[in-house]
Amino acid sequence: MNSTNCVRLVLILFLSTAASLILGSCRQPPEPEVAERPIMVLENLQLRLRLSGVPGEFAVVTNDGDQLILSPADPAIEGRIIFANHAPEAGQNLPAEVKNHQIFIENQREGEYLGGQELVSQLGTTYYSRGRYLDDETEVEETVIFALHPYADRIMTITYRYPAGVDSSIRVQQLFDVLAVVEGLD
Repeated sequence: MNSTNCVRLVLILFLSTAASLILGSCRQPPEPEVAERPIMVLENLQLRLRLSGVPGEFAVVTNDGDQLILSPADPAIEGRIIFANHAPEAGQNLPAEVKNHQIFIENQREGEYLGGQELVSQLGTTYYSRGRYLDDETEVEETVIFALHPYADRIMTITYRYPAGVDSSIRVQQLFDVLAVVEGLD
């Protein structure tokens, strides 16, 4: 093989390799397959509540009797969301409940009330209230949703208690996402 043929062969190999690399880098990588989690619907007969699509970042801790408790699905993230109903004879004064929560927070060790706000949800006028305090030696943040039960015969609360940190806005949004799926049983 003479030197001209050898150079030609090397040049052809070089160009074909370069073309393969260029064409290979232009192709879109295949879309990763997303495993869709089934929508989790929870019903609690005693609380007369249905959660029509629990957000995927939560798992059920308890759904028994009048106990309905969720926690973050990731075990590295602490916190609990607790559903409760007041007795019908306790009344339906939501602003008073927010004030009572403020008093509760301020009466806790190193309690700091962080405020509350009126919201509009699928349940009508709704309030949330938030504060921090020491529970044993751990600083806890507690955000509570106060709303009329879907049957409008009592107050319902959704309390999210978690270690205080820099993720407060994320935690409050998670609580709103849970609120958004609350409805009454048919």
